[in-house]
Amino acid sequence: MRHFSPTAFRRKSALLLSLSSLAVLAACGGGEEDSDFFTISPNPNGSGIFGSYYMQSITDEWRAAAASFRTNNPRFRLQDGSFFGGTVFANPLHSSRVDYAHAVGLTGEGQVIAIVDDGFLQGHEAFAGKAITTTGSPVVEDHGTRVASIAAGNSDSMVGVAPGANLILSDWGNVNFDNLRLAAIAARTGSAVAQNNSWGYSLTADTAGFDLIFGNATGAAWLSALRDYALGTGSWEGGVVVFALDNDDNGRAGLMDGLPLLETDLERAWIAVGNAIPIFDDNGVSAVASRESAPCRESAAWCIMADGYWVAATQNGGYAGGTGSSFAAPQVSGALALLAQAFPDLSPHELRVRLLASADNTFTGFDSTPTTAVDLLEGPGEFFHTVSTEFGHGFLDIRAALLPIGQTTLAMGDGAAVKTQDYAFATGGAMGDAVTRSLEGVDLSVSDALGGDFEVAAKNFATAAAPADLAETLAARSFGKDFRRARTAPVNPLAETFAAHPGQSMELNGPEGTRAAVLMGGAEDYGIALSQRVGDGDLALDVGVKLARDGGSLMGFSGSGNSGGASMASVTLALSTDTGEGGFFALSGEMGVADLGSTTAISSTGQANFNALRLDLGSRDVLAAGDKLTFGVAMPIAVTSGGADMIVPVATTSGGAEVRSVGIDLAPEERQMDLSISYAMPTGKQSEFLMELVHATNYGNIAGASDSAAVIGMKWSF
Repeated sequence: MRHFSPTAFRRKSALLLSLSSLAVLAACGGGEEDSDFFTISPNPNGSGIFGSYYMQSITDEWRAAAASFRTNNPRFRLQDGSFFGGTVFANPLHSSRVDYAHAVGLTGEGQVIAIVDDGFLQGHEAFAGKAITTTGSPVVEDHGTRVASIAAGNSDSMVGVAPGANLILSDWGNVNFDNLRLAAIAARTGSAVAQNNSWGYSLTADTAGFDLIFGNATGAAWLSALRDYALGTGSWEGGVVVFALDNDDNGRAGLMDGLPLLETDLERAWIAVGNAIPIFDDNGVSAVASRESAPCRESAAWCIMADGYWVAATQNGGYAGGTGSSFAAPQVSGALALLAQAFPDLSPHELRVRLLASADNTFTGFDSTPTTAVDLLEGPGEFFHTVSTEFGHGFLDIRAALLPIGQTTLAMGDGAAVKTQDYAFATGGAMGDAVTRSLEGVDLSVSDALGGDFEVAAKNFATAAAPADLAETLAARSFGKDFRRARTAPVNPLAETFAAHPGQSMELNGPEGTRAAVLMGGAEDYGIALSQRVGDGDLALDVGVKLARDGGSLMGFSGSGNSGGASMASVTLALSTDTGEGGFFALSGEMGVADLGSTTAISSTGQANFNALRLDLGSRDVLAAGDKLTFGVAMPIAVTSGGADMIVPVATTSGGAEVRSVGIDLAPEERQMDLSISYAMPTGKQSEFLMELVHATNYGNIAGASDSAAVIGMKWSF
């Protein structure tokens, strides 16, 4: 790791100021290529309109891949350094999160970056294999070679921000206005996403400075060409002009980085870049150790910071380190190329907004100077981001620019935009994993607040309800259970008719084998069940009906919308015998239909059929007089057939979206099985003991695939 003191460094115009010397701090050669680092495989979390690079969030896999680049790739390690005697670590590829972009394969491939500078060693290995267009008569100079390599360099020794991008290299001809005009024209005709300018005038952004540069025919011609590139003309939508801040604080914004102060319509195409030394870790920038360039000042609304220390390509064919706003600016230009590859449907102006909106402004000291909220969107709609007169929008964060920004929505067939969180829904436990299984392989197209298109797996919107925790369920039931009745009452196979429903129920026994049960679960869950025993022989038959309303925890759906859940009607049947001499068994079943409601996501539903089955075997007087031992096996309520539809924007293989109806099969492939043992006995004249053990196995890959619980209770009975 190299140790150095920050050295100011920026190319100035020779028109009004002599050229500044470049401080070469150390000559550094690159190491051999190391293949021990890894990237994330294509389609890491949905392929997406965003391509194979989409990440819905900062996943552990993504972190690991970025860390692998930083640790094992010598081209990344080349940038490791430190400031202030080794107390502050530096690596611009890390601090601006370039490593995360490269970890998912983004290189800026297919994009063009225009560089306006003093000259370039075009034959440097860092530019091998690139399509390079030139204007003027480029000479070989160190500064331009460094700047271009930071933006798009790629060799076995070093890697720039967008190593796959092509270049337009324009020699400024000692800041000749005609050369600058040709450079702007080339950037427009070459469809460059960004034009990088790591230079400026020793003039402030005021009328006097403007008139001095642009108040003549050649200066005006350059400005006109620059406006055509920046704002668009013909079929060209416009590109982004990037200017480095001055390395010295002159108390006012410079003429070129602050030009939108005088030409206000240029703001939507302008970025000013300063140089700062961040204190950071993988979670973000926590503070700025030192601001090395001028502050953003009046350019704050279109200003951003980046670490300007780089080991970059030099005019002698090697590599050397240096720092300055000159080297911060091409990071931003390269970042725009990465975003252009990731979001091919966004214009350069929209990418600019994305880059500024995602800048890290959470670090300590950001608000040490006056701040204000800036609306980054033109026309209808608002997106505010806080800016500081010292640090502008904050620190460059490419990782954040690749993630969804602001509110995400789905575009429906009727043109309405539905908030993503309103689209989430939960499925009833009786459906198991049927819904998420039906949605496997279906990707939906969502857009964020800044027009970024992403794919999200449709199944991510559905939460497959897992069975309630058995320990909690048993404890809740036993708390209100009559232990003595559980031990001494005749076999009642239709007891606890509403055991699968949330809420409390009350069981009533009427004359001549009539029974009733009432579910009191609140506004969403309620019901009534009636049954009648037929026959008084050894084998009894109970026949019943049940009507219920479920809020979505058992049957149907719950989520945004007004008609989730289900209305249920079923027939219950039970065969049982209780010999009175100890042995007993009970076989009960339920078959019914449910009228399913809908949610925002579930556009239409039909009827669902469901059933349940339970068998209990047991004996009395097993271990002690008056005790009762029961073994049970059950298949709780589950959907056996039924369907629903989602009308959703489905991502297509061509990278677009098409609103389609996606059918959902509501029946799980396999059922849950409950195995139970219950033992009850008297412990004294006024006390009862109850022990229940239950094990549930879910064969349908439902969350919580296997669960066991035990409840041991003691009650005094008077």
